[in-house]
Amino acid sequence: MLLGLSASALTGCSEADDTSVTAPMASSSTAGFGTAGTSTGPPATYRSVDALCPALDFRPLSELFGPVGQQQHQSRPIGATTNLTCTATLGQLPRGVVVTVAATIGAPEAGRVMYEGLRRVHDETESVRDISSLGAGAYTYTDAAGSHIVTYDANLYLTLTAAPLRLNATPDPALVEPTSRVAASALSALRA
Repeated sequence: MLLGLSASALTGCSEADDTSVTAPMASSSTAGFGTAGTSTGPPATYRSVDALCPALDFRPLSELFGPVGQQQHQSRPIGATTNLTCTATLGQLPRGVVVTVAATIGAPEAGRVMYEGLRRVHDETESVRDISSLGAGAYTYTDAAGSHIVTYDANLYLTLTAAPLRLNATPDPALVEPTSRVAASALSALRA
């Protein structure tokens, strides 16, 4: 819940579909899960895209819940930072889910700073589990709002929430693997 509030504060409440491109920043880490893995080339950097939803691979979740339905995306620059969001509905009631992906792209190492700060909060309030091979660091937790993946790499901080469409449904902790694959598609799509 706190992460949702933090993401809302970072992305704002506007319904507008603003777009911008942020120049890549330098870093000392590389993306992992579902990608080519570590590389001996230049450090990973991430950049904004005009629309996040079309860049994501929802297949790991659509295989479980049904086709992707309605999608909404937003790209919003705030100073040297760009906040991207994508919300998509997969499947229908009673089993469907709504997936929200939020990416914050900023200065070098901005992703790590956000990740470490919010990780401390989640460690105190949620039962978190580390995820290996996704970004430079990643963890998952499940609460009343859904199943969450939180990851960072270089100048990128990314969260993904999969919540049941049916009110009062219990989020499924088995969603960690497919939601991790969707998060990995976001890292690949935003990699400069």
